[in-house]
Amino acid sequence: MEGSVRVWSARGVPRQLMLSFLGWTAIAILAYARVPLHALAVGRTPPPLRGALEGFVSCWIWALFTPAILWLAQRYPVERRSWPRSVAVHVCAAIATILVGAPPTYAISRWLGVPGMAANVSAQITSELFIDLFAYAALVALGHALAYHRLSTAERLRTSDLEARLLAVRMEALEARMHPHFLFNALNTVSSLVRTGDSKAAVRAVARLGDLLRTLLLDDGQEIPISQEFDFVGRYLELERLRFGERLSTSIEADPAASDALVPRLVLQPLVENAVRHGIEPSHHPGRVEVRASRRGDMLELEVRDSGTGGDVSAPSTHIGLANTRARLQQLYGDRHQLALSRDARGTVAKVVIPFRAASGGSIRQ
Repeated sequence: MEGSVRVWSARGVPRQLMLSFLGWTAIAILAYARVPLHALAVGRTPPPLRGALEGFVSCWIWALFTPAILWLAQRYPVERRSWPRSVAVHVCAAIATILVGAPPTYAISRWLGVPGMAANVSAQITSELFIDLFAYAALVALGHALAYHRLSTAERLRTSDLEARLLAVRMEALEARMHPHFLFNALNTVSSLVRTGDSKAAVRAVARLGDLLRTLLLDDGQEIPISQEFDFVGRYLELERLRFGERLSTSIEADPAASDALVPRLVLQPLVENAVRHGIEPSHHPGRVEVRASRRGDMLELEVRDSGTGGDVSAPSTHIGLANTRARLQQLYGDRHQLALSRDARGTVAKVVIPFRAASGGSIRQ
């Protein structure tokens, strides 16, 4: 069968035989149990236990053949393109199984003195021909079912792996678009300090930029502890404070219940960058950027607030960083996320809501 997987292998023969004997023994018990139960139901004396020996012997002979029949079902599946050959192989195998299995069944039954046993081997074959053909067909069907089940499982695993790889590629593409965008803005900050002639601040800014770039290059998966994200955002805001001086004050804090949360890597940086660019930079008055994380049930809320009037909050997707952040959240969480910009009396707020996941519970990895 196309794309088939190995159901039975040589190394697994002992286990296969054990399972085969257990299965056929259960069939023999169920087949014999109806005889004494029927006898008791109609008020007759149950037949002696020795009468069931022939059925057990026959089932155990079939248990020896089962691994080979299942292997044949895998090797010669009855499919549209090859069914004539496969049917011929299975017909020959069924006849061979019956001819090979009948003599030992007859010999053991005669040695045990089983009541009602066949008079000879030919009679043994004739009396059990229908049930033997049915047993062979059932084993072939079981072999097909096992092979298709394994094939379906393998296909699902391949599909899941492809989806995971596609997600990783998409996330890498989105993140790759964010890195140059962030880098250009950070370089603008450094260049503005150079133009003002503040060499000490410019040197410190270059050092902070180097720290940020090292963090960007250390790829630690799609989700990281919120402490790492806060550390990155704190370094970025320190770089901006070198640029704006006393015009910019900042605060970063997380509620105790949210201190061990996992968040998407770089989820806050574009929001903070947007707050500085549209909330602080246009104004000549002192401004403030606040970053906060809190837990609400099974959800995590991230807020970036600036004291400025901000830009056009009705069209956040026009900003590259916000558009990429929205796309990343959609890839990671589907409909279980929110990203919204709003304005109130204190300024502009960017809020992200995602499922809460503790750092000890693992993160989404590429």
